[in-house]
Amino acid sequence: MAHPALAARLRTFLLGYSGTSLATGLQVVLLPWIAVALVDLPALQLGWVQASVLLPNLLFLLFGGALADRFDSARVAAVSCLGLGTCHAALAYYLLHQLPSLALLILYGVSLGVCTAFLQPARDNLVQRCARTPKDGNTRLSEARVQHTVTWMMLAQYGGQAIGMLLASRFDSWGAELLLLIQVVVLVVAAVFFFSMRHLGPVPRVAQLKLPSALLEGFAEVRKSRAILELVLLVGFNGLVHIGVFLVVLPLMAESYGRGASYYATLQIAFVAGTVIATVAMLRRGQGNTPGRGVLMCLLYSAALMIAISFGPTPYGLMFLCACWGAVAAASAGLGKSIVQILAPEQVRSRVISIYQLSLFGSAAIGALAAGVISEFSAPLTTLWWAGVFSFVAFAVAWYSGALRQLAVRGEDAIEQ
Repeated sequence: MAHPALAARLRTFLLGYSGTSLATGLQVVLLPWIAVALVDLPALQLGWVQASVLLPNLLFLLFGGALADRFDSARVAAVSCLGLGTCHAALAYYLLHQLPSLALLILYGVSLGVCTAFLQPARDNLVQRCARTPKDGNTRLSEARVQHTVTWMMLAQYGGQAIGMLLASRFDSWGAELLLLIQVVVLVVAAVFFFSMRHLGPVPRVAQLKLPSALLEGFAEVRKSRAILELVLLVGFNGLVHIGVFLVVLPLMAESYGRGASYYATLQIAFVAGTVIATVAMLRRGQGNTPGRGVLMCLLYSAALMIAISFGPTPYGLMFLCACWGAVAAASAGLGKSIVQILAPEQVRSRVISIYQLSLFGSAAIGALAAGVISEFSAPLTTLWWAGVFSFVAFAVAWYSGALRQLAVRGEDAIEQ
C-alpha cells in the first residue's frame, strides 16, 4: 500500500498535470482548425501558425529550466498556467468581435509557446518531489519508483489530452469562444494544484552560478552522459520529422476527407487513445530494464507507420493507424523521460529536462515549417513517405552507435551505461 503522504503528493501533482494536458488537448485541435476552417489559411501559413507555438522553445526553454532549478518549480508551474489562461481569454474576447488575422494567430501562438516553455521543465521537475516520502529524506530514489511515477505522469498527460480533444470535437456546435473559456478555467484550477505543492519536498537549493554559466552547466551534463546525449539527438530527430509532419499533414489529410472538425478531432482522439492504452500497459508491466532499446524500437515502428499512412488509408484505416502511432509515441516518451529523470543529477535536472524538451519541440517547429513547405508543393502523402524513409535511416545509425541500445536498469538501485 502506498505511503499516505506519497499518495497525496502524487494525486495533487496528477490533478495539476492532467489539467494542463486537458488544455493542451483542446489547443492542438482548436488552433489549427481555427486557422483552416475559420480563417481559411493555406498549408504554408498553417505551418507558420503551428510553428509559432513551438518556436519560442528555441529561446525560452533553457531559461525555463534554469528558473525551475533556481526557484520553486511548483510556483513557476502555477504562474505559467495563469499566463496560458490569459492568452486563451484574450483570443476568446477577440473572437467575440471578429475573425483573427494570420498575424494575430501567430502572436497568440508565440504567447502560448513562451508560457509553455516555462511550464514544461518546472512541471516535469515535480516528478521526483511527488515520488519522495518524508522518510526518504534527500536519498536517491530507486529507478523503479521514478519509472512508475513517470508512467503515472504520462497517463495523466494523455488522459487529459483525450478529454480535451473530446471537448474540441464539439467545435462545430459549441464554437471556439466557449472552448477557449474552458481552457481558461481548467488552467486556473491547475495553477491552484501546482501552487499547493510549493511547501512539499526540500527547499530549492540556491544556485551559485550566474545564468549564462548555469545554462552551460546543463549542456555539460548532457555531454558527460553518452546515453542522454544520444537520447537528446534522437528526440530532436523525432521532433523534426515526426511531430512536424503530424502537426501539418494530419489536418490537411482530415480536410481532404471532407468530414469537418469532428473528424480531425477524432483522429487526435484515436492518437491519444493509443497513448492511454500503451501507458496503462506500462503501468501494469513496467518499463523494463532496457529503456534505451525500447526508445530505438519505437523509432522503427514509427517509420513503418508513416510509410503505411503514406499509401492513403481509408478514413477508418487512418484512425486505426493514428491509434497505433499514439501507442508508439507514448512508449517512446515515457521511456525517454524516465531515462532523463534517472540519469540527470538533481542540481541540474530541470536544465537537462529543458534541453531534452528544447531538442524535441524546437526541432518540431522547424519540422512543421518544412512539412508546410513540402506539402505546399507536393502531396501530403509524399511528405509522410519521405519521413518514414528518413526514420529508418535514423534507427540504423542510432542502433549502430549503441549508447541507448546498451543502457540497462539493473534492479532497484543501479543503472548501467
